[in-house]
Amino acid sequence: MGERKPEGKPRTTLYIAIAVIVIILVAIGAYLLTIPRAPPPTTAPPTTARKITFYTWWAGLERFAIDALISNFTAKTGIPVEKTAVPGGAGVNAKFAIIALIMAGKPPEAFQVHCGPEIISYFSAAPHGADDFVELTSAAQEIGLYNTPVGQVCLLNGKMYSAPVNLHRANLIFMNKDILDKYGLKPPTTLDELRAVCRTLSDKGVPCLVEGGADQFTVFHTWEQIFLALAGPQKFVMFMYGTLPPDDPTLKTATDIFLELAKTFPSDWMSLDWTACVDRVVTGKAFAHVDGDWAVGLIYNVYPNVKMCSIDSITPDCKVIVAPFPGTQGIYNMVIDAVGVPKGPSQDLGLQFAKYFASKEGQSIFNPLKGSIAAYPDIPTNIYPTDIQKWEVKEYSMSKAQVFSLTHGALFSDVFAKLLGDCVVLAQTGRTDLWYNTLSSALATERKEWESSGLFIGTREKPFAGYLPPWVKG
Repeated sequence: MGERKPEGKPRTTLYIAIAVIVIILVAIGAYLLTIPRAPPPTTAPPTTARKITFYTWWAGLERFAIDALISNFTAKTGIPVEKTAVPGGAGVNAKFAIIALIMAGKPPEAFQVHCGPEIISYFSAAPHGADDFVELTSAAQEIGLYNTPVGQVCLLNGKMYSAPVNLHRANLIFMNKDILDKYGLKPPTTLDELRAVCRTLSDKGVPCLVEGGADQFTVFHTWEQIFLALAGPQKFVMFMYGTLPPDDPTLKTATDIFLELAKTFPSDWMSLDWTACVDRVVTGKAFAHVDGDWAVGLIYNVYPNVKMCSIDSITPDCKVIVAPFPGTQGIYNMVIDAVGVPKGPSQDLGLQFAKYFASKEGQSIFNPLKGSIAAYPDIPTNIYPTDIQKWEVKEYSMSKAQVFSLTHGALFSDVFAKLLGDCVVLAQTGRTDLWYNTLSSALATERKEWESSGLFIGTREKPFAGYLPPWVKG
């Protein structure tokens, strides 16, 4: 056989045809891009589903309260609720799963979120921003929640997108009374007293503070409480909005004291989560744990024979003393769990669940087991099984200032995640240079994200903590 010659003309024709097809497809794509994106539906078609998917991080030892709430909701409505948990502190990872479902047109009926800027992180990631979520203002008004003090601090520019279901307090310290008695020590009420107690116990070989590196949040939580004790509520709110100067001296002082106290953590602190930290205090293997009053719910449900008492009502049979973190007396560092509802085919079910959960009935079922208190000030305190919760109702009513917890909802998700991890690195390495860079970047990012959102907490007439951020005009 002779040599095969190139098939010039037919192959050239084929290339031209392919090129024409590509040009046509590109033109069609360009035209489609010019078509405006359809706005999100203001109302969703009725759903045929009869099951609610609720994204929550209450899957472990905090399940008692949410299981009781869901059980009552299902008994009342006949609608089952399926809890879905995505690992990750305070729903950081769950947010991405929820946003992906929203973009796919299959959002969950409801999800757990903290009141405050945390919900704005969802707006930033969703295809249509806040329009992808059901505004809950009218629902909150309907159930009498809107005008409560807790309801008012959950507003963004006067609108509610996350319905509060409780009120937690973050600035607490849980202390083992037997250790204090054994070494003749008194419960510390100032930072200097706490440092002195920790020095004494460390000399005796007793771990003073026990915080957990496994879930990270209690480490940054501890830094936050030290900062709150030094800075006071006004600077604390400025940190939340990102308007605090990064060279404010309280940031350095708080970090120095944090590093001093971090040296008293037990040697295996990196392997502990917050529930293990509580166990160390309850069983007398460490002196104190800095945390929120969800630890009250944990102790009540898991250690029923352990008596808790507030610092102003210490009894001989008390095992765990609960007190405001030293130096933060009179301040209520708030953590407000809430329910959000994405728009979608089943949003009516999500709204029904949110209204029940946030109602007086729902909160009266949920909060006694959660360790928190209800958002409604007129709910009688006899619903609470622990003296600590009754004490917290009094503490909140008498508090001189309220601030959102930086660790639990007051920061945008990306800022929170960075601070969370880098504070653990700080405790491990003592690298203050890295930490100050993190703080500076966090403050700048917070301000930028708040400014770009155009939002603020509360209303123009009644801004949160009396602070109207500088990007609010007029």
